[in-house]
Amino acid sequence: MISIRRYLRVPNELKPSQIFKQDSLSPSKIGLQIILLQVFYYTTGTILFYCWGKLAGYDLEIRKWLFSWENIDFTNAYGLSLSFLWLLDSLICVFFLTVIVGRSKLAWDFAITIHAINFIVVFLYTWRFPSFSWFFLQVLSSLILIFLGTWTTRWRELKDTFFEGLVDPNEGENQLVASSQQQSDHTLLVQSPIPLKDLESQI
Repeated sequence: MISIRRYLRVPNELKPSQIFKQDSLSPSKIGLQIILLQVFYYTTGTILFYCWGKLAGYDLEIRKWLFSWENIDFTNAYGLSLSFLWLLDSLICVFFLTVIVGRSKLAWDFAITIHAINFIVVFLYTWRFPSFSWFFLQVLSSLILIFLGTWTTRWRELKDTFFEGLVDPNEGENQLVASSQQQSDHTLLVQSPIPLKDLESQI
């Protein structure tokens, strides 16, 4: 049993906490970020589709809504509702992109990667080339992630840069030392006043 646990133990360098400490261009860190973003992308879509299906009274076809392009149609309310939910999914994923990636230069790449993987998944699920409506929806969804993701990640970078070094941790300590030094000097002056010489007696 001990030997099995030894082999099943994840190496320290493969733990997510250690991977996220690596450089932003590290292959293992980029791979982990892509996996996390894709998982959050589909998880958010699943929650949105489930709530919408329950409220609208549709039969829950989560896999078909997620991995198929056939229901995306701009000529009926059903297709428009699915399209709106996909755009809402991208809007929510802007937050995950900001937290997980946090680099404005990489936001564009990750936004395109999410939708490229989604295209591969949809094609493998249906084994047919998606429609123009589905591609147009993916373009809109990509633009949301690209522009809003770049803006939010840049805001986060500027915020971190602005507050970095703004507050010196030793500033409070230096002020305490200075005030205590002034207090001690004042005490010495009060306790031992400077004797004044009698100038008239010396004449």
